[in-house]
Amino acid sequence: AAHVTYLSEQALHRKFGRSLQDREAVTYGFEADFQVESYLRHQGITFVDRFDANSYLYITRAMDYFDLAADFEGSLATAFQGTETRFCVVSFTSDWLFPTSESRNIVRALNAFTAKVSFVEIETDKGHDAFLLDEPEFFDTLRGFL
Repeated sequence: AAHVTYLSEQALHRKFGRSLQDREAVTYGFEADFQVESYLRHQGITFVDRFDANSYLYITRAMDYFDLAADFEGSLATAFQGTETRFCVVSFTSDWLFPTSESRNIVRALNAFTAKVSFVEIETDKGHDAFLLDEPEFFDTLRGFL
């Protein structure tokens, strides 16, 4: 189920639509009638084969509990105070896992104490995985920053 969040609704629709998987009519059973079902089942099996379930639980819990601002009286801006690092925050409009609104919050916090932050919002329907795919604006931004 989590794999769905890596893609956007538009990307899933473009890739699969309502196309049937190896059949000409729906069966109304529990097998994968639609290509998208078959794809997601395959991704789930692949994920289980590649990752230990317990390590995934620990990683997701660590992400749930991580709060950079907690040690700074709840202020993300204060957490960044004094940093001399350059930051490049890139957001993809169709990313459900890390939405642009959260990226903007980070940029505002960085701007409160440093001018060394660049922000780019890239319009794409490729979802969270856009940074892994052919997204020229992302690569141009990254090259320019580095």
